Amino acid sequence: MSDKSPLVSIDSRHGAAEDNYEKQSHFIGRITLSAGFLLSVLPPLMLWLVYGIFPPIKSLIEGIVSITVIMLPVSIVEVLTFAPMMGSAAMYLSYLTGNISNLKIPSAAISIEAASVQPSTRQGDIIATIAITGSVIASTLVLVLGFILIVPVSAYMENPAIKPAFEQILPALFGSIGAYYILKEWKLAVAPVIAAISLNLAGDLPTAITIPVCIAISVLAARFLHKRKLVKGADSVD
Repeated sequence: MSDKSPLVSIDSRHGAAEDNYEKQSHFIGRITLSAGFLLSVLPPLMLWLVYGIFPPIKSLIEGIVSITVIMLPVSIVEVLTFAPMMGSAAMYLSYLTGNISNLKIPSAAISIEAASVQPSTRQGDIIATIAITGSVIASTLVLVLGFILIVPVSAYMENPAIKPAFEQILPALFGSIGAYYILKEWKLAVAPVIAAISLNLAGDLPTAITIPVCIAISVLAARFLHKRKLVKGADSVD
């Protein structure tokens, strides 16, 4: 007779399934991201190889360097910030389809909250993946319908009178999400809001500096408030 408890067998099978899920996520993610990269560079390669169109080397290098200087630190910060919340599968999907900050992150954050699960857990990773998959499908359908339906009214959309409204879409999106979390526990929002306003008033600083600073201040302030038991859930913090 086996001495193994049924619960032990279930736990071991569950752990094996989680490991398999993680391995498959990385395997499929690496393939799709590599394919996406190759497809993204295919049009300029075709213009060069087929039609002989190629920019001056100096201008090409200057353009690559100027973009890399800005995007490399931002990309590193994004990965370190978003990965714990979304998990590997959702991260691969987000970076393959784009619109991470203004679409994927809000979708994942609201879905995790609505499902009453915690980020950086298997349940949170799955919910984030489902949410981002849904946002990709929805945004693709909206884009297709938008391209079809916007043609008759495109002239009106370019009217200078309504152009400022479209510039406020992203601030309105993040404002609504921020207000939701601020109303839940306003004390946690005081330090990051003050830090963000101060950095904004300090000058035109790159996001590669402002984002890590705001994140660090937010974490330290939240830790301090939890230690002092000044916010909800402080009893669960060592």
